[in-house]
Amino acid sequence: MNPLFLIEESANSFGDSVALHDLASGRKIRFRELPDFLRTFIRSDAEWESSPLVTAMPTSFDHVALLLAGFASGRLLVPISPRLPRLEILKRSAYVGGEGIYWETHFEKIDAPRIDLPDAGTLLFTSGSSGSPRALVHRWDAHLANAKGSAERIPLLPGCGWLLSLPLHHVSGISVLIRCLSSGATIVIPNSALPLEAQIADSVITHLSVVALQLERLLRARAPLHRLNAVLAGGGPISAKLVERSIQSGVPLHLTYGMTETASQITTTEKLTSCPSPIHAGKPLPSGEVRISPSGEVQVRGRTLATGVLNSSGQIESITDSDGWASTRDVGTFNENNALIILGRRDRMIISGGENIHPEAIEAILSEVTGVVRVAVVGVTHPVYGMRPIAFVEGSVKEGDLRDFLAERVERFAIPDVFMPWPDAISLDDAKIDYSNLARIAAEKIP
Repeated sequence: MNPLFLIEESANSFGDSVALHDLASGRKIRFRELPDFLRTFIRSDAEWESSPLVTAMPTSFDHVALLLAGFASGRLLVPISPRLPRLEILKRSAYVGGEGIYWETHFEKIDAPRIDLPDAGTLLFTSGSSGSPRALVHRWDAHLANAKGSAERIPLLPGCGWLLSLPLHHVSGISVLIRCLSSGATIVIPNSALPLEAQIADSVITHLSVVALQLERLLRARAPLHRLNAVLAGGGPISAKLVERSIQSGVPLHLTYGMTETASQITTTEKLTSCPSPIHAGKPLPSGEVRISPSGEVQVRGRTLATGVLNSSGQIESITDSDGWASTRDVGTFNENNALIILGRRDRMIISGGENIHPEAIEAILSEVTGVVRVAVVGVTHPVYGMRPIAFVEGSVKEGDLRDFLAERVERFAIPDVFMPWPDAISLDDAKIDYSNLARIAAEKIP
């Protein structure tokens, strides 16, 4: 895909439709205005043309415009989380051969050796559920293939508006840009001064991506999600209780399973009218294939896959086997309708006395208990069983009630040995939980 061609084609095809809408300022840029507008962000020197565009900025109108300008000029986009420590941001920028970093208020030059990454469109850092960050490289064709596959399940047209409710350094944020550019829909930039629930009523928003924690808070705040065309929920396990509440509230809910390695979505449901039992993530999108390996691991293949992982030597290492299949490290199965059921992470599985315990399954059940706000289950070493589950719970609920609830739904060996209060060191506001840190905290507290 030629990025500039996509921008110009969108300008010709969608004309007066709004491409960018900033909720904070009310500013709008129409598709016919977009090429000239983006040129104001492009410098004429060779550095702009060749070096990676590294950003460490919160979601804002300027950040979106900067990324789209880099996209139009064919630069490699490397958005980095602005919440990381400064030294880590500098380290990652140097790792990808960046010559500078765009911070929220200024540009900072750095000294780093150049890296040649032909045909690369984005480089996104991800660590999945645990482990060291990986630098995943995608061509723009992969992002476009994912956008087209997504549109098969969730229609997106001119006049629609997808809110950037997830960060731009996540693939879920970048995917919104490509979906909207290719469909003529509006990229809606949120107002950081307002809570998410206060923005949902704006008529420009028709589509929304959320993780389970955001969906829970929006329902609790009685945000008018029912007025939207689609709410795409993913990024991790979601409880049956939350799905049922969403459907009862009229939320046009789609569940999805995806990952950075596949440029976002792998499977997605149609709009749910009832809670699936067991909960599944829908059928594979037409942009890729999904299979279950003999060991039970979910594997994917198709046009959306990353080119590979950038190693410390500046080389790209493939993430697929010789037949083009990439392993996800997730364990899953298909139901009778070929919808994917995710059972849990291979790297989170707790093997206790020879029995396999999926923490995600225990978390989903405990999340249904009245009073539970958030729960996480990790494994700690045990002298007899090898490992045993420990649960961290935030909420107003008695341990005995949690044990009784589990006893009616799981095998005895799967009930956590200890229930701990949520640790102060782990923020409840984080969309993704640092399970390795929780496991460390649990190990320090268990004698």
